[in-house]
Amino acid sequence: MAKQTQEKVGLLAQAQAEYEAIVEEVRGYCQKARELRQQADELKRSGSTDPQVATEVNKLLEQAEYFDQLADQKDGHPRLEAISRIEDLQREVSGLRETKQHNESVLARQHKELEEAKEEAVVMIRRAEERIQETEQLLADQVAKLEELEGNRHEQAR
Repeated sequence: MAKQTQEKVGLLAQAQAEYEAIVEEVRGYCQKARELRQQADELKRSGSTDPQVATEVNKLLEQAEYFDQLADQKDGHPRLEAISRIEDLQREVSGLRETKQHNESVLARQHKELEEAKEEAVVMIRRAEERIQETEQLLADQVAKLEELEGNRHEQAR
């Protein structure tokens, strides 16, 4: 049970790391898109009328759009899939922890019952030994009385 819980916790940590990697990748794409837009804005503000500058501005904006699209793609399905996997693993880990707690509680109760049974067994053994001693004493008394009676009978017969 503990091994299974550890494995699930490990998988959960792995899924969370994968999710964080996706989030970081999306942040990187968004940051790159912002930087490209800033470069395009700076070129626009330069006031240059050179056609190459206009072409460069359009090129930077297209690249920014491309990185926005990459971010949207990564931010959509893969991120949701990772979140779903994390939630599933969290539920499993939680269930295993509850099962572990229950089993620990059962084990503690069984240990207590075992100790009580041992104590009862000790008392039963002591009582049985006392009864045996009483019976042995009674038997010894009866043997002595029998010997005494037989001894008296032999003396009277003489």
